[in-house]
Amino acid sequence: MSAVFFEEAPEVREIAERIIDKHHPHLKDAKGVIGYYFRDGNSDWAGKAKKCTAFERHVTDYMLFVFINKDAWRVFTPDQRQALVDHELCHFKRKSERVWNEEKKVWEDKYDPANASESWQMREHDVEEFSEIIQRHGLWETGIERFAVAVREADYQMDLEDYEREQLRAVK
Repeated sequence: MSAVFFEEAPEVREIAERIIDKHHPHLKDAKGVIGYYFRDGNSDWAGKAKKCTAFERHVTDYMLFVFINKDAWRVFTPDQRQALVDHELCHFKRKSERVWNEEKKVWEDKYDPANASESWQMREHDVEEFSEIIQRHGLWETGIERFAVAVREADYQMDLEDYEREQLRAVK
């Protein structure tokens, strides 16, 4: 069994904090409770997000972790690094309670800072599907439909696989 090592990742933190300011307002007050670490050792993933256990909170003072595979980080471009960090931050979700604001006459989200350790949840991916299922059945689930709309609305650049797929469709 090969050894696994962890080290703090200030470069990841710096990228994450810029992304939080721009795209994750629900995390702005949580910057100090997210730990960023490089993982050195064999793994089949580029990044992982995790809510800390009570023991991990006690030992580190963090509530949330982002782990980045050091080998993947080394070969990723700056754009890929930003996308990876942004992706991992998307996994963090704040639990909220809807309360009526009588003054504004609207429902608002209320977070309970007194119970901060319990105010976090992990968010799953919007889309988890095989390309062949989409090919055979189309956009059969609402998450997939939302994903397709997001792709169409984005300034999306085709990659080689997309181009080859389009070429195969044109031949059929």
